[in-house]
Amino acid sequence: MKCVRCLHDTAGLLTKAPDGSGAWEMYACSRCNFTWRNTEEDDVIKPELRDKDYQFTQEPEDLQILVPVPPLKK
Repeated sequence: MKCVRCLHDTAGLLTKAPDGSGAWEMYACSRCNFTWRNTEEDDVIKPELRDKDYQFTQEPEDLQILVPVPPLKK
């Protein structure tokens, strides 16, 4: 399945509505870690309608390393 954020074929079904109603499904991308429900607004789940500023265009290995969170103080 194609990810709506990075446009790679690296997304898949994560879970479904727990009550079995079929009210929603949740998907996740293993490449860019984006998650979304099939009930999101069209400008979130349709790549052609998404704001281009929020599209993921880099390769994950090209991203800067995030600063780690320091351990909690006792």
